[in-house]
This record gives sequence, structure tokens and C-alpha cells, in this order.
Amino acid sequence: MRETPACFGVVVNRSASERGSALLGLAAWIRRQGWLRRIYQHFPQSLRNRVSLVLAAPARKRVRFPRTPAWDWAPSKPVTRPTNLRSSSGLAFDGSAGVNIFAYFRGQFGLGESARLYTRALIDAGYPVALFDIGLQLPHGFDDGSLDDYLSSETPYDIHLLFVNPDYLEDSLHEIGRAKLARGYVIACWFWELEIIPPEWLPALDIVDEIMVSSSFVEAAFRRVTDKPILRIPLPLGDEPDSGLSRTDFGLRSNAFIFLVTFDFNSWLDRKNPFAAIEAFMRAFPLERDDVQLLVKSSNGYRHPEPFLRLLNAASNDSRIVVRDEVIGRHHIQAMQRCADAYVSLHRAEGFGLGLAESMRLGKPVVATAWSGNVDFMDERNSLLVDYELVPVETGQYSHSQGQRWAEANIEQAATCMRRLVDEPGLAERIGNQARKDIHEKLSARAIADCLIGRLRLIHGDRITIEPPTSFLDM
Repeated sequence: MRETPACFGVVVNRSASERGSALLGLAAWIRRQGWLRRIYQHFPQSLRNRVSLVLAAPARKRVRFPRTPAWDWAPSKPVTRPTNLRSSSGLAFDGSAGVNIFAYFRGQFGLGESARLYTRALIDAGYPVALFDIGLQLPHGFDDGSLDDYLSSETPYDIHLLFVNPDYLEDSLHEIGRAKLARGYVIACWFWELEIIPPEWLPALDIVDEIMVSSSFVEAAFRRVTDKPILRIPLPLGDEPDSGLSRTDFGLRSNAFIFLVTFDFNSWLDRKNPFAAIEAFMRAFPLERDDVQLLVKSSNGYRHPEPFLRLLNAASNDSRIVVRDEVIGRHHIQAMQRCADAYVSLHRAEGFGLGLAESMRLGKPVVATAWSGNVDFMDERNSLLVDYELVPVETGQYSHSQGQRWAEANIEQAATCMRRLVDEPGLAERIGNQARKDIHEKLSARAIADCLIGRLRLIHGDRITIEPPTSFLDM
């Protein structure tokens, strides 16, 4: 049976490829039929997930990373620490200190990872925490067990830190139990990626006492709709375990300059905009150049068959573009970021930009749109920022899109930046070194934990009689 190079840099069976595309095409057609879509939406989420899995199975199998023996490695769980320690700044904790944290602690998606980052920072600082895992059935992976040793149904403290966005708040309260929150002070850590907070979210403001956000971009959005206290504390980045996987383990070339793009289909393909990175790469490097490679690492593509097919088609004309779609552990993600030479994010909007910050922490130069949450930690010295034009968010591109706008990156400028990183001696190393230095200073887990602890102490002692700072840098 005849074989042909696939669009993601591996050899696949032609008929299998065509069958996978046909099935995805059928799924796309079904999604466009209003009457079928309305019926389909009444199916249980678990059934819809299974249908998507079957339809996308042929293509999904072809875009998994190749497996080598090194993939069997896994980091051990963190050792449980006592909670009566002192933080690095010498803050002492008495019996009145402590915080209950409610989050998707096992969730393999942005909000779950954000909660784990803040939580680990508090644990490493020795601050008392009680972790309550929210088990809502969301269309994500839930296999992160890194904080399992800390999970409990006990919530003994009178401050509650809640990592649930407003659209799922009511469902979460039903699971948590309103009585658990009624006697305490509720801080909601919320994420959003556009300038206008959805009107449907506003009733959730009545349930919380304070809002914590990770960037000035998100802070500005919430300040337009509430006068409740808002605390801006960026995501803390500490030392992450690395699986030790090499380029060979990821199926990447050892002698090429590797550009990395990462995103989750559940976070909206149009917002993450990998197509711009693909186009910029192809403009920057003619097909005859074999010293470069672009790794597009996504997850949950099978849950979104039509956008998944769009991505595969966009990469199909360049064998240097490798598409991989699967959920992998954090230790493997860390290794993948290490193996890359540069990170590219021509996003239309970011609430914070965790993938960008993580790559910078490893000393990788980042090419990124100069708009939204990422500009809190990116500048012209530590990054290659790309100009943009603000354009309306079209219907269907993102949730709550009416009246919203976001950034359209200049693809030609992005292509120039990518070409410079490869061809200009010393540029990638110089920018990467500055990025590493700045991230270790600006997003230090230890410093951020102490600032959050300082705010919690004020609440414990004064019950919000003292106005909170607007930034962790003010503390």
C-alpha cells in the first residue's frame, strides 16, 4: 500500500489519512447543521466526548508523540511538608493563619495549572493550606496527581481562595456546599482574555468578597465592572521537574532550530491563532531551508474535529512543520520547552501567557504579540514583540464576543523576527538570557508567595479594613 509524507513530519498510510480526514469532514458537516447540532447538544457531555473521540481517532493516533523507553519516566509526588514553617521573608504563622483553596487540582488545563502554581508557592513558603478538589465533569483531562497528598474535604480556615470562573461558579458551589463558604471571606481568582467582562458574569460578583487576577490586563477589565477589592498577583514560576526527554524522544531533529507553539483547543483556536505562527514560519524560511522546524503542540483536538482538521490542513504543505496533539504530563512539557530553541505566540489575546513565561524562564527567546496579559513581563529587551492591529472579535471566534476586540499580529514582522533568531549570531542567546533573568526576578515563586501571604494576613487580622494593594509589587 502506497505511503506518503504526512503534514506532521511522519510517514502515514494514505488511505488511513484520507479516512481520518473524511471522518473529520463529516463531523464538521454535522456541526454546521443547526437541527443536528441542537439535538447533539442535549446528549450528555460524556457521550459527546466519546463520539468526538471515535470520529477523530484515525487522525488523533497519527499526531501522538512517538514513544521511546524514556517516556516511562515519571517524577515522584512532592513530599508532604509541615505547615507551621516560616516563609523566606521571616513571616511567622500562628493558629489564625491559613487558607482553604478550592480548585480543579487534577485538571490538565490552564485554570487547574494556575491553581497548582499558587498552591505550591504557598506550600513551599510553609503557609497552612487546605485543598478541596472540585470534580465537575468538564471536557478536559484530569490526570494530574501532583497535589493528591494534600487533598481533603476539610476546610478549617476562614479565608477561601476559589479558582472557578463565574460561568461555573454556581455548579461548583453546589458541589462544595454553600455552608463551607458562608462563614468565611471569599477571594475568587478569575481569568479572562478580553477587555469587556461578560454581562452574564456580573451576578457572580455578589458571591465573592474580593477578586485576585494575574495581570494588569485582567485587572483593568474587572475594574470597569466592580468596586470590590482587586488584588493583582502574577502566576508564580518555581523549579519544575523535567522528565529528561530529548529531541529524539519527541521525534524532533537534533540539528534544526526548533520553534515551539503550544495551545489547548478548549481555549479557543482563534484566540491562540496558531495559523499565524505557521504562516510566519513559512514566510520566514523557504522550503529549501532544512535547518529549521516548527513544533505545533496542541491538546484536545479530537474534541473539536472541524478546527482540528483546519490545523492539519494548514500544516500540510510543509514537512518541516510537526503537529502533535495529546495531553502530556507537566514534566514532559517542561522537557519539550527545554528542547525547543524559541517559543512563538501570535495570540489574539492572553489573560496572562503562561507558556510564554515558562519558556522565558528556561532562557528561550519568545516571539509574541505585544498585547494583553503577557506584556506585564515582556518588553523589547527580553522578547521579540510583534506589532498588531486591534480588530473586532467575530461571532463564533470566542465566547461572549459581542462588542469585543482583540489583536491581529503583523505576520510579516513576526516572520522577520523568526528569521533573525536563526540567522543573526548571538541574538537568540542574548534575548533568552535576559528573559531568564527577568522572569526569575518578576515571577519568583518565593516573592509572590510572600506577597499573597501578606494579603491573607491583613484579611485575617483586619477583615478588609485595610485597602489591598493593586499589585504584588506594591507590598
